[in-house]
Amino acid sequence: MVSTTNMTLVRAAVERLIHCGDDFQEMKLAVESLYEFFKSITGIDFTKWNDADIHLPSGKAISAEGAAHCLLEFRRTAIFLRGIKQAVDSKVDSNEGQIKILYAGCGPYATLITPLLHYYSADKISVTLLDVNSVSLNAAEKLINELRLGDYIEQFVLADAATYKVDRPYDIVISETMQAGLKNEPQVAIAQNLIPQCSVDTIFIPERITIDAYLRKRGIWDGDRLLEEGGETNHLGELFTVSKANLDSSSYRKVITLPQTFNKPYDLLLYTTIKVFGNEVLGLNDCSLNLPLKYFELREGYTKTVEFWYNQSNKPKIESKILDYIS
Repeated sequence: MVSTTNMTLVRAAVERLIHCGDDFQEMKLAVESLYEFFKSITGIDFTKWNDADIHLPSGKAISAEGAAHCLLEFRRTAIFLRGIKQAVDSKVDSNEGQIKILYAGCGPYATLITPLLHYYSADKISVTLLDVNSVSLNAAEKLINELRLGDYIEQFVLADAATYKVDRPYDIVISETMQAGLKNEPQVAIAQNLIPQCSVDTIFIPERITIDAYLRKRGIWDGDRLLEEGGETNHLGELFTVSKANLDSSSYRKVITLPQTFNKPYDLLLYTTIKVFGNEVLGLNDCSLNLPLKYFELREGYTKTVEFWYNQSNKPKIESKILDYIS
């Protein structure tokens, strides 16, 4: 049985994440304490891979251990928890009834909602936890029961979120099932399936995912100071945005025109920016979801225009081709 001391630990860790601002050390200590506690209850340990990824028609659902490891990306966890709390608060403040939340792809810890439940009474919010991986869903149920949070949970659902038929109204839908550049995982397919089944007032988290193209001139590496000097990055344009208002993946296509001359090698990069909710945003290098992706190495007099598009398949990714060369 979970001791009062351990529950106090969880609450203290979440308070740190919500209120520590940009103090990375505080974030790191908080997520590590949550991870150790959740691991001790569920037995899901990212250093011991007993589970496997599940390959779906819409993309890859990562293993229970892989999902558990996401908790340790401290800024990612902090920003998502802050944004979700803002979203729940906005609904609680404006609604008299119970707020219903669907968490699609909850993983073994239901990381993005479990730590927040103590801020509310069970008559204010109820949660559906959904995952396609039975190992993850069983672990999440064990964690909820051990934490005595069962009153908050409406149902546990074993299903593919990209094809799931919503059977009740939800005020908030959470699905963080993605990698940088929307590669491999089914974030887009899940949004396309769930959002049209919900009310126009339903908040979908993350609210917006934007892919931008940048041109980066390489600098000179100073090995003594471990710094790159003289580098330069320029924004070429937005490729596309995934949001409630923009779910048609056939429109996720853009032609980028490059400057006419280069005097040094350049890299063409894609950046992923995630607006969780309100003012909570994950940007460049905040976590693995925001690492820049290198698509081309460009040299002087080489490339004029490049087309990018989102390939929605069982291995989703952004693809590209050079359309025109500088003569």
